[in-house]
Amino acid sequence: MNHFYKPHVILMVMRVVVIGGGAAGMSAASRIKRIRPDYDVVVFESTNIVSHAPCGIPYFLEGLFNDESLFMHYTPDYFTSVRGVRVRVNESVVKVGDGFIITNTGNRVNWDYLVLATGSVPRIPNIPISGNKVFTIHHPSRAVEVRRILDSVNVIGIVGSGYIGLEVAEAMRVKGKEVIIVSRSSYPLSRSLDSDLGALVTEELIKSGVKVKLNERLIEIGRQGDSQVIITDSGKYIVDAVILATGIAPNVELASMLNLRIGETGAVWVNEHMATSRENVYAAGDVAETINVVTNEPYWHPFGTTANKMGYTAGSNIAGLRLRFPGVAGTSMTRFMNMYVASTGLTESEAVKHGLRVASTVIRARTRARYYPGDGELIVKLIAEKGSGRIIGGQFIGSDGGQVLGRVNTLASLIYKKATVEDLFLTDLAYLPPVTQVWDPLIIAARQLFNKL
Repeated sequence: MNHFYKPHVILMVMRVVVIGGGAAGMSAASRIKRIRPDYDVVVFESTNIVSHAPCGIPYFLEGLFNDESLFMHYTPDYFTSVRGVRVRVNESVVKVGDGFIITNTGNRVNWDYLVLATGSVPRIPNIPISGNKVFTIHHPSRAVEVRRILDSVNVIGIVGSGYIGLEVAEAMRVKGKEVIIVSRSSYPLSRSLDSDLGALVTEELIKSGVKVKLNERLIEIGRQGDSQVIITDSGKYIVDAVILATGIAPNVELASMLNLRIGETGAVWVNEHMATSRENVYAAGDVAETINVVTNEPYWHPFGTTANKMGYTAGSNIAGLRLRFPGVAGTSMTRFMNMYVASTGLTESEAVKHGLRVASTVIRARTRARYYPGDGELIVKLIAEKGSGRIIGGQFIGSDGGQVLGRVNTLASLIYKKATVEDLFLTDLAYLPPVTQVWDPLIIAARQLFNKL
């Protein structure tokens, strides 16, 4: 009689813990489960919202939509039932150790791989701040509360003149509120634009009824009766509520517990595969540093588009594929009233600070054939390196968002490929009278820049 021995096989399931349920975290988790459905992937999110879109907060404040669930691209239940990702909402990670995490509920979970997608935190000015109507615009979980307060007041003070500052200013002006912007910068969007185009944004703000106070250093935000008072080195402004739009910083608290290497920008250092300085620990999104493709130097680009791709890259590599994140060109876009503003690459002033010899040109072009109705203007600033002719940056302002978006994305693609002004000039771009001229604005800018290289 033959006897067959059937050994008992224990299958070891790999567990991936993802800390943070925003764009990067959910992209990483979804990608891992897509490639390796046998992996156990669990996401811990400190709020009740995952896969969220903070960029929508100004539009929620304006009243363009009212359902806060629309901040989520997908719900926690969707990720669990459809994608197989376990999602633990309203549970924050308070301790990270070698192969384990501990949450605020006392729950201890072991991990084989860890993804830090802890995002960023508002950068609060180091000044005295008092009063109960001072807010930041950062996470959708507080959007309902902020909207309720702002709807009940009349005069809004906004500290900061970056993307959030301008987008909230628009939302409040549309609602009929008085708005004052206070900024230490000499012009709005100073990290994305040079002063020549920045001056045009200032004009648009003033034309729309926003009071603009530039080149003012913030000293204190205080309370005066039921009002708030913004005190600078140049004046005192009485308002009903204050929005702090003073920037954000990488949330590296948990990364520090693991003694991860922190990069030059203050974010977690990662390699091109999103791996940190510690084995089996990855970082993605606002918490992670990357490379600027123009300078090849460390760069921090806290935008949702970047976070999604970083998370996708981290997840791919954890699951066994080899995917490389090449860095960013720094592409971004915003809108204030009827003005769309976009940029990619370096500004001219940034390029000079990096020691580059640059040439630039600014052109004003029409967006349609001259005989076609509904024509508009598009302003293009093109920046290139002298000698090589390599395109290193571009800035765009126009009243047609599609016109601006298409041009900035075209230029970003060329910057990634280290294209020259000549390459741009000879690129075969489409032409149709209702949407562009036979000489595309980008081609016109390239032609003019030839003479300065």
